[in-house]
Amino acid sequence: MKQALIFLGIAALGNVTYHLGQKTISPTANPMVLLMAVYGVAFVFSAIAAPFFQSTAGTPWTAQVFSWPVLVLGAGVLLIEIGFLLAYRSGDILQWSGVAVNGASAMLLVPIALIVFREGFSLSKAAGILLTLAGLALLTRH
Repeated sequence: MKQALIFLGIAALGNVTYHLGQKTISPTANPMVLLMAVYGVAFVFSAIAAPFFQSTAGTPWTAQVFSWPVLVLGAGVLLIEIGFLLAYRSGDILQWSGVAVNGASAMLLVPIALIVFREGFSLSKAAGILLTLAGLALLTRH
């Protein structure tokens, strides 16, 4: 089995855990206070796990932490968190939220991948895009 598949499995398990937590979180609490608490917990878990991961960069941790990609990632995480939190509070349903957001995100990432990162494109990828769009259309039907 490819190592990447194991890591994607971990990400999928994390995604399920994430959505269960988001869906069941207190609807009356301040969303920003909740996010601070959630990231406090994530910080503690990360600090515990950090010794088990070695940096291959060979650069000090300050150079790794204080960079524009970290700022961009942090902003993205905040948008994801608050988007799902507020969507679930407004009555969004668990069974389609993650699929819809991931499908829409994939569609937005395609031109970025092609233009900025010069990734390849093929007929099978085009078919996948069409299937994704069809799936999103079916998911949003009432």
